[in-house]
Amino acid sequence: MDPADLILTGGPVEPIIGDRAQAVAVGGGNVLAVGSTEDVMGHRVASTEVVDLGGNTLVPGLIEPHTHPDLCGQLYSWVDVSGFTHGDVSGVESALAAAVSRAAAGEWVYAFGLDFMLTANLGNWDRDRLDALAPHNPVVIMIQSMHTVFANSAALEGAGLDDATPDPGGGGVYVRDGAGRLTGRVEELPAILPLMVHGAPGPGELEALLVEQYRRYAEVGITTVGMAGTFLGGGDFAQYRSLAASGEVPLRLVAYMRHEEALDTHWSPDDPDGDLFRVAGVKLWYDGSPYTGTMLLDDPYLESDLCCCTLGIAAGSTGRPNFDPADLEELLGELNSAGWQVMTHAQGDRACRETLDLYSRVLAGRPAGEQHRWRLEHCALITDDDLRRAAGLGVSPSFHVDHVRWYGPELRDSIIGAERAERLMPIRSAIDHGHRPSLHADSPMYPPGPLRLAGTAAARLTRTGESLGADQAISVREAIRAVTIDAAWQLGIDEDVGSIEVGKRADFTVLERNPLETPAAELESVAVVGTWLAGSPTLA
Repeated sequence: MDPADLILTGGPVEPIIGDRAQAVAVGGGNVLAVGSTEDVMGHRVASTEVVDLGGNTLVPGLIEPHTHPDLCGQLYSWVDVSGFTHGDVSGVESALAAAVSRAAAGEWVYAFGLDFMLTANLGNWDRDRLDALAPHNPVVIMIQSMHTVFANSAALEGAGLDDATPDPGGGGVYVRDGAGRLTGRVEELPAILPLMVHGAPGPGELEALLVEQYRRYAEVGITTVGMAGTFLGGGDFAQYRSLAASGEVPLRLVAYMRHEEALDTHWSPDDPDGDLFRVAGVKLWYDGSPYTGTMLLDDPYLESDLCCCTLGIAAGSTGRPNFDPADLEELLGELNSAGWQVMTHAQGDRACRETLDLYSRVLAGRPAGEQHRWRLEHCALITDDDLRRAAGLGVSPSFHVDHVRWYGPELRDSIIGAERAERLMPIRSAIDHGHRPSLHADSPMYPPGPLRLAGTAAARLTRTGESLGADQAISVREAIRAVTIDAAWQLGIDEDVGSIEVGKRADFTVLERNPLETPAAELESVAVVGTWLAGSPTLA
């Protein structure tokens, strides 16, 4: 028998693939044995460290397949105006006023998390309101969904934007009033980027912010993340590679570039993978957010006070795509020819259908049965027909299930209506059609928390305790698979992580309760005791 460096025993081991075990042996960072305590102890030698789990449960390291560590690091360092912190507008205004009072004249002030659903009495926001709050400072406030910012006059001027500035394309819009004056509302990434420049951290600062964000992931049991689009640090990934090489990070990172970087970079799908960092593919955005009115729908948004008067969604609007389909088809063809895996943001029913239309044409030349593992991200209102079609194409959905938890009541009552809301995040249907879906929090939109996601997918409860789309609930085991082995499969690393099996990397999460024996509604409350990466403790 191979000698073990480490044996973990004294608590249930849930490998996810295979039966429950009593112990795990680790050697050289890999799993040597999984089974009974007696059998696993056969790998013990004098130098073996034996760790007593103390009745806690060992599961595979949890995986967040769609997140933004760079944006988390940046936005969590801004002024917190989120609904998770402020239940009323008074708290938001106080936080902004305090930040402005601390800033020198002319210093940029950035805030993140404005939330028209969770924070009461927010009212309308525009440049004039921000000018009154900060007459001597450029101010930029990003809403919780990250698809809209509000900027005051000084910020617009500092970013070189005026009434004559054209919309940049790619879905980006500088909203104007009836007289053509910029209102300060800016929608979607291409339009937002000029306002982000002054808030971008330098290389050294970015690395420190990433270290802090990696710690946040580990605290909720995450040992692998999929970075869904790069925003900071450039296409060379210098900070990420440096951190991985340091050997001091608590997680693995699988990166997806923005498409413009993929077509103008030295990276190739054939590059050798590192143990803690690899580039897997490319991220695209076909539509936007339900809370900006840019989610692309077949039928219009509701004409409610929330939509029309607070969120600024025009009556009769069905959202909009970020690409001309012909342009996107050409781009997808280039990415396919280069061999990249593609993940595309698609929320609305029309967005999912049109993205699959493009995928089907571009992937037509691929060998039958090839596992390209192209992905469809968020899938809020994907239809049953399109789930069936996606399965036939080998396209896999990743669900943004926190929409059910945090904004389910507003989506049902004021944004898309009860009929569509009952079909929100159809994860049960996806599994029934043969998919291996994953779940993601899309942090910093929502805080990282795989167990919370699993609980929402299995219980289908909103923040108010109401059931939404109960017939789309999945089992707890299916939900845990969606944040372990099936998430690993989507990231293309399931031969290395995602389950506790012989030969795989020894990435583990230790939980104070067995999640597979915990009611769905209680999964979020299961405490994370520790994490292990390649057989070394990273959180204890």
